[in-house]
Amino acid sequence: MEIGGVCPPEFCEIKDIFKNYFVNQTEDGANFSVVKNGNIIINLFGGFKNNKELWDQNTIVNTFSLSKGIYAACVTKLINDRELDIEKDVCFYWPNFHKNIKVKHVLSHQSGIYRFKEKLKNNDLLNYNKIIKVLENQTPDHKPGAHTFYHAKTHGFLVENLIRRITGDTLSEYFKKNFKYKFDINFVFSFQEKDFKNVADLIESEKLKDKKKNEYDAFNNPKHDILYYNTKDWRLAGIPSMGGHGSALSIAKLYDILANDLRSNKNVIIEKEKFKTILTDTKSKIDLSLKFPVRWTHSGFILRGGWMFGKNKENFGHNGWGGSLGFGDPIEGIGVSYVTRKINASMGADIRAVNLIKKFYDIIEKN
Repeated sequence: MEIGGVCPPEFCEIKDIFKNYFVNQTEDGANFSVVKNGNIIINLFGGFKNNKELWDQNTIVNTFSLSKGIYAACVTKLINDRELDIEKDVCFYWPNFHKNIKVKHVLSHQSGIYRFKEKLKNNDLLNYNKIIKVLENQTPDHKPGAHTFYHAKTHGFLVENLIRRITGDTLSEYFKKNFKYKFDINFVFSFQEKDFKNVADLIESEKLKDKKKNEYDAFNNPKHDILYYNTKDWRLAGIPSMGGHGSALSIAKLYDILANDLRSNKNVIIEKEKFKTILTDTKSKIDLSLKFPVRWTHSGFILRGGWMFGKNKENFGHNGWGGSLGFGDPIEGIGVSYVTRKINASMGADIRAVNLIKKFYDIIEKN
């Protein structure tokens, strides 16, 4: 299997691990990248983006909830520009929304609006106005700030509508204006026709089990459908919580900028002290949707809680269902990302990314 991209000799063990994923069929198409101060340290890609075409340096793939970390960068800029105050109630910006739910409750998955309470189909998610009405009309499941439930599918709609109310732009428009074009970030929230030639189709690593549940939770309404996520309609819509598409290199580039804003106060996106404030751990303990501890912040990023986001406790990022992840390390001043088309049915740490990340830190410690 031919592996493309950039990998200096000192990181050859990382290239070997990555290549072996394709030899032993752990992977079918993927990209792993590390960027430091704007310099590409590693950018490996290999496999196929569909049944015919090879994955190349321009290939993008659905990253699912990794997308939440990308729009968290948009929120970070709005906070820095004093357009968004996380201590204000959401209804200050969005009058039809529930009272007594603060912006920080939404960003940290503590709003109580963590699921859809009426039966929805995936096609319903394409109707933005319909979903906003659903969210406005349903009551929170708990007192805001009292509990943490991961907002798997509702979160992006809540955050995007805040962005729309504040800026007049859709999330896709705001991201393009402030990040994509400015920093050459190959990530999209809704496709243009030119994006279709670069996209990888998703495949299952194993048949995903449809777990029967008596009530709707954060994940099962609407239910996951890999084939639907490969459709043109889905890609054009750019569902914010779980429909952002990008390359690992571009995700690593964005996290590199954020990490170095925190490390060196470069103020490219946000001032260091402001960033430190909104990266504070919410002390939320167990996430009741995910059923395990998550260190949520009031900016929407996750703080390091294991090797998924590297070695240093100051690291922050977001992963996605199926195996993709991205994070920033302000101690090393780097951005790191792994993206894949082969979906493992988990929101936890994916060993494919973790093996590469562990080896990277092992190598730089020795050098």
